[in-house]
Amino acid sequence: MGSTVNLVDLLKNSFTNPKDAASTIISRGFSYDVIWSVFVASICLTTAMQFFVDAMMKSDGPTLSDVSSPWIFAMMVGGMTLLVCATITWTGQRFDGQANFKTIFALVAWLQVIQLLLQVLIYALLFLVAALAGFAQIAIIFWSLWIFVAFVDTAHKFDNMGKASVVSVLGIGLGGVILFFMISFMGMGL
Repeated sequence: MGSTVNLVDLLKNSFTNPKDAASTIISRGFSYDVIWSVFVASICLTTAMQFFVDAMMKSDGPTLSDVSSPWIFAMMVGGMTLLVCATITWTGQRFDGQANFKTIFALVAWLQVIQLLLQVLIYALLFLVAALAGFAQIAIIFWSLWIFVAFVDTAHKFDNMGKASVVSVLGIGLGGVILFFMISFMGMGL
């Protein structure tokens, strides 16, 4: 890890050639300290931005501030993301994938940064040209999914986007099921 990573090139590559970007991240072998720092910083910035925009835009219905606090929101996003990292790792390994948790975590932490930047773009569009924001949001969802599947494909060394798509859907689904049962058990007081 002697040389630095050019973040602008990595960002461009993430959009145009996500498998190459994933390979760059994986080859760096970042420590957990670096990965956690990127992950926590991106979640904190995303949370701050969500609550700021929520406060700026008055709506008739309940706002984000009405139903959650920033700390709870950040903890929920962080916890759900870590759960998905674990289920994507486990599911991929069931399909002969080679990624470990640290590899998936590093890629998802970087994806959080990408999502943060894309969300800034959406909010800028929302304030400047509100009609385009909805279309841009849909395009960004699909683009982000493509990047995510490419990251999973590279991490697990499948070299098969179809297999990576199946692993992604099953891993996210498994994470959702686990989260549902956790919430159910907490609600029952177990």
